[in-house]
Amino acid sequence: MGRRRKVSKIGGAFVTHSLEMRRSPAWRALPDNARRVLDRLELEHMTTGATLNGELICTYDDFARAGIRRASVPLALRQAEALGFISRHKGYRTAGDVRAPSLYRLTYVFGVAKTPDPTNDWRGVTSDADALARLRSAEPAPPREL
Repeated sequence: MGRRRKVSKIGGAFVTHSLEMRRSPAWRALPDNARRVLDRLELEHMTTGATLNGELICTYDDFARAGIRRASVPLALRQAEALGFISRHKGYRTAGDVRAPSLYRLTYVFGVAKTPDPTNDWRGVTSDADALARLRSAEPAPPREL
């Protein structure tokens, strides 16, 4: 008789990071605040039962509680998006003080909502130079002189 393998069980929600992703130029170039964005979105994904990837809602307050200064949130989101780790549908202001929230998708995570399979957009970053160029493009333009 053959030996039985011990079956491991994970006791809760989880998000996996592939070895390929963790060794990629995009991951190496990921700034700390952009990594905190991923951490917070992964937490939101797990909290919602891993069913809303593509429709994840995170406010600036949520990101601030995750350790990102509110003023740094927009840049961190642009950096994570430029490196291909997230995609987002930007929110907008409606009548009065009501706002439609931004919706986020982790490109390396399986989901059930709009995009069930990961697109792994981070694979489009092919070198360290490419990653740095994408990060530079995510930076805000300098103010124009009058």
